[in-house]
Amino acid sequence: MTELFAEILRLWEVLKTILAILSLIGVSIVALIGAAYAFFRYLGAKWIDQKFAKQLEAYKSEQTRELERLRHRINGVFDRTKRLHDREFELLPDIWAKLVDARDWAGGYMAVFQQYADIGRMNEADLDEFLSGTRFSEGQKRGIRDATDKQNTYIGILERYRYADAMDKLREANASLSKHGIFVLPAIRQDMKTLIDLIHSAVLEHQINQEHDVRPRMRESADKLKAEGEPLFKKIEEAVIERLWDSTTTTV
Repeated sequence: MTELFAEILRLWEVLKTILAILSLIGVSIVALIGAAYAFFRYLGAKWIDQKFAKQLEAYKSEQTRELERLRHRINGVFDRTKRLHDREFELLPDIWAKLVDARDWAGGYMAVFQQYADIGRMNEADLDEFLSGTRFSEGQKRGIRDATDKQNTYIGILERYRYADAMDKLREANASLSKHGIFVLPAIRQDMKTLIDLIHSAVLEHQINQEHDVRPRMRESADKLKAEGEPLFKKIEEAVIERLWDSTTTTV
């Protein structure tokens, strides 16, 4: 702005000289005024053009910066979304597999019909060979050999191992869900947690029935697992399939 006014003053001095000369040679006052008006009109238009050009350039610069910020935000959201989907695609099958293992091991442990080796009919050599292939401790093996009722002693020890196995699978499923559940949709995560809790309650109930020979057998948790757990398992399965296949077909 200062430079523009300086230029105007310089040109005005030149114009005054020109006007003085024109006046001396007989140019009329009207013509002089017209010339002065045209001069200032030219300067005003030039100033407006410069001002507009400067503001337009500033506007373009601001819009360019805003577009760059927007592009950066969009790229950031896209990158986070892709990373989240990648982690979900990687972890969801593992969580699902552990949930299936927990369900299957618990189902095997709680099955009504069980088959056991008939160790009561084994001679000492056969019994030693059979027990050597089990996970039982040496003390437990001695307890079976020395027991009056070898069959029930064997079944009691075996059932404790099967209970421990079922609980281990449940703990693995629960730990995996707790650790990686942030990458699972909240609705699916909650359904998985509910199913784990249902299975856990039923396993505990069965263990108490077995350990303490409860009569009549407690069935509340087992019945609830059957009524609510099986439909919930199918619901989770369908949701997992949908998420995994959606990850391969959705255009981001």
